[in-house]
Amino acid sequence: MNNKNYVMDTGIGIEVLIKHLIKPSNSYFCYIAVSIMESFKPYFGVIAVGLGLLAYFIYISSTLRDKIKPHAFSWLLWTITTGIVFVIQITKGGGAGSWSTGFTCIVCLAIGIISLFKYDKTYALSDILFISVALLALLPWLLTKDPTISAILIASIDVLGYGPTLRKSYFYPNDEKAVSFGLNSAKHFVSFLALEHYEIAMWIYPLSQIFMNGLVVVLILIRRKRLTLTNKSI
Repeated sequence: MNNKNYVMDTGIGIEVLIKHLIKPSNSYFCYIAVSIMESFKPYFGVIAVGLGLLAYFIYISSTLRDKIKPHAFSWLLWTITTGIVFVIQITKGGGAGSWSTGFTCIVCLAIGIISLFKYDKTYALSDILFISVALLALLPWLLTKDPTISAILIASIDVLGYGPTLRKSYFYPNDEKAVSFGLNSAKHFVSFLALEHYEIAMWIYPLSQIFMNGLVVVLILIRRKRLTLTNKSI
């Protein structure tokens, strides 16, 4: 079997991939590298949860002190999508890589509830459209039994959930905490390393979160800088 077939196998583990990409003459070093990586996976899982704790402590404490104003729509939708991803990862043997996903689901629910009751309940039409499309996209997920297709759909829905937060970050960049989104991006990277298997159903969610959280950080920082320059010129 050639390397291409191994890569296309959605059930491939990282140790299998490494073994078939590295030359046989280097098999000993391959074995050492795989063994080290496998032994560190539980630590990666703990580190990911730790990064999540730090990120959400900063975020929730800032929310309770009215320093920032999270968008309830995004966080409540993320509760649903993250919960589904957690179930998929557990059933597919995600191991330590799924720990931070379960933790994130609980925190998303808490932030969503706080935001829903604490802040103004008037929302932009674009926010309602984003969430409506995302919720409608749940229907195909309910009809499919394929975990890979389910994971792709849920990751896509989760990305749609960033719509309201991205809009708010553009117009009100000081209402969000860039450091928390940055830590979350790092958290998902470490949780990716902690996964026991690297198939699409397992890695598509953390990789999409690395990108989307990073996008929010970049948007917040750019908008803050531009607003600062605008205020100075007035």
